[in-house]
Amino acid sequence: MSEKMYVQFSNGQKMPILGLGTWQAQNREEMENALNAAFDAGYRHFDTAYMYQNETVIGDIINTWLTTGKITREELFITTKLPPIGMDPSRVEHFLLKSLTALKLDYVDLYLIHQAIGLKYTNDENILPVVGGKLDLELNTDHVKIWKAMESQVKAGRTKAIGISNFNSTQIERIVNSAEILPANLQVEGHVYLQQKELREICRKHGITFTAYAPLGSPNRKQIYNTNRFLTLL
Repeated sequence: MSEKMYVQFSNGQKMPILGLGTWQAQNREEMENALNAAFDAGYRHFDTAYMYQNETVIGDIINTWLTTGKITREELFITTKLPPIGMDPSRVEHFLLKSLTALKLDYVDLYLIHQAIGLKYTNDENILPVVGGKLDLELNTDHVKIWKAMESQVKAGRTKAIGISNFNSTQIERIVNSAEILPANLQVEGHVYLQQKELREICRKHGITFTAYAPLGSPNRKQIYNTNRFLTLL
């Protein structure tokens, strides 16, 4: 891998600088075409999440490339994320194991806490629990305890690195101040219209790498948010 084609975590791990995000991608045929084209183009970094509900399809495609010998596991960098309904120390391992099973992998390269907010857990399938027309928020979410459970997954070998997504600067500092294993990566929306200068400075201060999703902007995001019940129910 070229020196200019990756960023390096504090643990020495290398993450390809360009990755394929898979939010909203659920149609199997479209995903097969997109991922196969990405593999052919040289992509080796793929980003998914339990919330995206597409890990099984992605796992099937990755497994095909691995079992046919076109790539090795060491060439890949796979990121997935703990869902808001998993925002409890007792459920971190459970949801990572579900993701690993779906992805047909023994480990992921990066496991992120997807959102700073937690949602009440009812079952594994109800990813957006609603009560009285509103999202059922978990008001007792404890970032520090959840982070300790995330650290345990590194020690168990289920993920090589851990990080956070959609956290603000106060929440990042809270985790850093209590961490045995520092966050390797912060993933947030970032582009010319949303430069995230404060968050990038926090990351520099603590040696946390910064990943921007929607780096070219996201012109259809407003339409998605206007029709997405995750936001209309907040």
